[in-house]
Amino acid sequence: MWSIPNMIPLPPSEIEQIWHRIEPFEWEETYGAFHGLDIRGKGKDVKARMLESMKIQVRNEGYDKHPLLGFKVQ
Repeated sequence: MWSIPNMIPLPPSEIEQIWHRIEPFEWEETYGAFHGLDIRGKGKDVKARMLESMKIQVRNEGYDKHPLLGFKVQ
């Protein structure tokens, strides 16, 4: 039960702010807090997967018209 607060979804406005903060950077790996949540790849692949994950979260919260859904990896 200790990990439940780590699974509470953020509101779309917070997710969008996170994207704006990490978008300028390039990376090839992300590390999750729990086993099996690490992502590795080449070039912009990991960045695109991160953005897609954010879009999935926003859609699943019921925000089908949120601006984040139109963002693309540059």
